Amino acid sequence: MPQNIRIAVSHANGSRHFVLSPSLKKILLSLLATLIIGIFASIATIYYLNHRSTAAEDTLKSMTEKSSALVGQLEDLKQKRQQLEQLISNKEEEYAQIIEDKDSQLNYLTQRVSTVEEVLGLEKDAENAVPLSERLDVAAINSAVRATMLQLIPSGKPIESYRRSSGYGSRTHPVTGNKKFHLGLDLTADIGTPVYAPADGVVEYKRPSKKKGYGNLLKIDHAFGFMTLYAHLDKFNVNTGQFVKKGDLIGWSGNTGLSTGPHLHYEVRFLGRALNPKRFIAWTPDNFESLFKEEDKVKWASLVKIVEGMVATQVQLASEVVSQPGHVTAKATAVVDAKASEKDASTQ
Repeated sequence: MPQNIRIAVSHANGSRHFVLSPSLKKILLSLLATLIIGIFASIATIYYLNHRSTAAEDTLKSMTEKSSALVGQLEDLKQKRQQLEQLISNKEEEYAQIIEDKDSQLNYLTQRVSTVEEVLGLEKDAENAVPLSERLDVAAINSAVRATMLQLIPSGKPIESYRRSSGYGSRTHPVTGNKKFHLGLDLTADIGTPVYAPADGVVEYKRPSKKKGYGNLLKIDHAFGFMTLYAHLDKFNVNTGQFVKKGDLIGWSGNTGLSTGPHLHYEVRFLGRALNPKRFIAWTPDNFESLFKEEDKVKWASLVKIVEGMVATQVQLASEVVSQPGHVTAKATAVVDAKASEKDASTQ
């Protein structure tokens, strides 16, 4: 039986015969089989990809819907958060205003009690009762003790210059018209005037408030029970809990809160009791004795003893370090630091 395949092709000019050998036959069959398999594979691939595309579109649509829902929920949460923040801010201002009013009332009553004591002569009797040994000899206070006191206790001006001031004491409030005790000084200055710390201390708290009471308010705790307060500020330069040194920039004066014009409301308190800030502003190295003569609400004699003990301890520690071999540099540094402290005190 012949293995060859004969193919006859007839046309107008006659017939042509082609002979396919078995090897060529196998090749053609293989190509045909490959072509058929390729077609089926292509069809299957197209079907699979079409199915995946449809599934991906469904997934994308579902994710888009979920994303839109989440965006809506996020917007709702943002609005609720803003409402809560506004509510908290309003409550903080409300409670701060209540505390501020109660604090002012307490200080006013304290001042009234002090006035009654002075009228009755109670404070004068108490002063005369102090033994001579416990009275303050200002002339005997050395320069190191003076420099330390001026560094730790509020002294000098909180702003470099101001046009005028509204005094400390009983007055008619310029906005409300009510008669009340003015616990500090109103130092008239342009908005944005730098405000500096009058002594070393730590920021007790800052309270932003644009429209009520003291407005933007700042309190700084100093050594030995002293505290200073700064109201109607435009901006802050410190945060609650931050330690500051005398002369550090703590903020800028403004016109926030219940205010008739740009100014800094400045208070000095001792153990929560408001004192006349004018006396502390005037307290400088060149006018060192003035505060002790004018401000009798503080037991200066015992305070000076404490400061003298602090300075003596520092001097003793410095001398012990200097006495050890190889500490010439430490000695020179201690001398330079002492001179620098005296220079800083003299420039305030």
